[in-house]
Amino acid sequence: MRKSISFMYFTVAFSLIAAAILITSSFLIFSSVVVYKNDRCSYMEDCSRRAAAALEQLSDISDLELETADLPLSKVSDMGLFLFDEGGNLIYSENNCGIALSPTISTLAGNIISLIGDGGYFSESTLNGFFGEKVCSLLVMLEADGKSYYLATSFPTREVTAYLANMIIDALILLAVLLIVMSILLRYVIGKMLRPIKTMTMAAQRFSEGDFSKKIVVSDSSELGYLANSMNEMAYSLEEIEETRKSFISNVSHELKTPMTTIGGFVDGILDGTIPENMHRHYLKIVSEEVGRLSRLVRSMLNISKYESGEMELQTEVFDVTEVAVKTVLLFENRISAKKVDVRGLDSDRHFASADTDLIQQVIYNLTENAVKFVDEGGFISYSFQPFEDGMLHILIRNSGEGLKKNEMNKVFDRFYKTDESRGKDKTGVGLGLSIVRSIVKLHNGEILVRSKAGEYTEFEFTLKSAPQPNHR
Repeated sequence: MRKSISFMYFTVAFSLIAAAILITSSFLIFSSVVVYKNDRCSYMEDCSRRAAAALEQLSDISDLELETADLPLSKVSDMGLFLFDEGGNLIYSENNCGIALSPTISTLAGNIISLIGDGGYFSESTLNGFFGEKVCSLLVMLEADGKSYYLATSFPTREVTAYLANMIIDALILLAVLLIVMSILLRYVIGKMLRPIKTMTMAAQRFSEGDFSKKIVVSDSSELGYLANSMNEMAYSLEEIEETRKSFISNVSHELKTPMTTIGGFVDGILDGTIPENMHRHYLKIVSEEVGRLSRLVRSMLNISKYESGEMELQTEVFDVTEVAVKTVLLFENRISAKKVDVRGLDSDRHFASADTDLIQQVIYNLTENAVKFVDEGGFISYSFQPFEDGMLHILIRNSGEGLKKNEMNKVFDRFYKTDESRGKDKTGVGLGLSIVRSIVKLHNGEILVRSKAGEYTEFEFTLKSAPQPNHR
């Protein structure tokens, strides 16, 4: 079963926070127990000091005097007070904290007595079996009525254990409450944080199914907001690509259907005798022209595919762009003369560029062919070469004529696009010439743009990397 990202985030966050709380609680419990134990030991030392001082003031330690003595532990303290003679025998005790005593041992072991120094002896044990349970004891030696005595002030370690148990229980209760509250808050916060991701996931699913109608709305300025905007931009791009694909298929179908229908109709007419024999040559010539048109269409499509996929390797060299333009114009000499077109700007200074000569000649050829098709009778075609300080050479080709409409300006480089004007004047083109031009210019890291003024002119401008004139020996 697939785990949701919300569940994974919740698990990770819950585990980390729970671990942090557990570690912090353990440290606080340990610190609290240490402080509690230290406080008890300090209190035990104070009680021992005061009891020893009171006992040393007695002239004769006897049962009567001990019973009537005003000792600081008597009847009020939660400490145990045990007094031993020089032999380690118990002679007096105040067991106010319920310390269990051994039923068989009533004297201190000699090795323990030998450990008692001037500062006393601290022990966490049963004092070699004197006590019936583990206790914290402070043993000190005192002098009274010319004799040595040993005073043990004690409290059971089960007090520390009980304190620790209470602390752990309180901590567990608090931990459980915190974890419940934390889980509720985490689910809410993570759900709110991941809501945009769920929205984007659903949108991505729609995009994958080809539905780009509904975009992502995320009011977030964080990375998720940027991601949502990026996905929206991707959706717009995919939508444009889808529309382009549909348009491309439609245009290809149209461009292929027209010549193929013509070819099929004429060939069938020749074969079934509908077309008289004396007209066979005429119609076969039309069939040949349509076959040539199909060939140009396929060749142009293959070239565009190569340019855009990067399979076309540039043969870069320094060449005279002006000279290439002149040679290209000469290829259209008859058509230019037939329209009485004035060609301008080719007598300018020589300008050199670093590019693939053949591909750039294709660019100039396509732009010149386009200009020749749509220049008005008796109009002009002008060429301009402008080197800029950024190291780029700008080539401008302008023709007079009807120009382009505003809604046509951003479509002229699209595949198979033909303006309404071109559909009447261009019978042989396939609508790929300007698309090829754009692909070649981009391949050279250049830019191309179109300007037009209705009823006056159309101008194409593209850029190439400028180069100094080569030295020829």
